Amino acid sequence: MNYTQIAISAVEALVQNGPTIVEDITALLRPIKEGREPTADEWAFARQQLDAANEAVQAT
Repeated sequence: MNYTQIAISAVEALVQNGPTIVEDITALLRPIKEGREPTADEWAFARQQLDAANEAVQAT
């Protein structure tokens, strides 16, 4: 696979996982906007979601 094919695959994976990544960032911004730290559950959920998105991107 050449550089162009790798780049295209990576961009496609990011686009496919973009909505999930945006949701996770929004979920972490919510407590900050509320003036509090994210709870342990909020951090765990965000990490889980971002890890899953990262795995999907790395799999391309």
